[in-house]
Amino acid sequence: MDQDRDPQPAGRCTAVHIEDPTPCRGPRDAVTILDGTGNAAAGCEHHGARMLASIDGARIEPGSVVGAATWAFAASQTIRPFCWYASAPRIEASQLSHAKNARRA
Repeated sequence: MDQDRDPQPAGRCTAVHIEDPTPCRGPRDAVTILDGTGNAAAGCEHHGARMLASIDGARIEPGSVVGAATWAFAASQTIRPFCWYASAPRIEASQLSHAKNARRA
């Protein structure tokens, strides 16, 4: 990665993946996503849900918007990990949404 480049485009939350082209929806600190080792990223509801769906062992905590963590958690259950990779194969359980895996079981 180019160290001189800002990793997040201006106006986007810290939960957005650098390759995710979608804009933020709502306040950039609506939720906080924590990975399995305790690293945290503040995010909008949209990118918080996408990050939660993409990181094994991640969890969500409330941010500045009441109810946003609940909404983002529910949305994350139906989102495929790294969903912005439209041409990625979706065969293995790790490549499917939590909801799809539950239906397959």
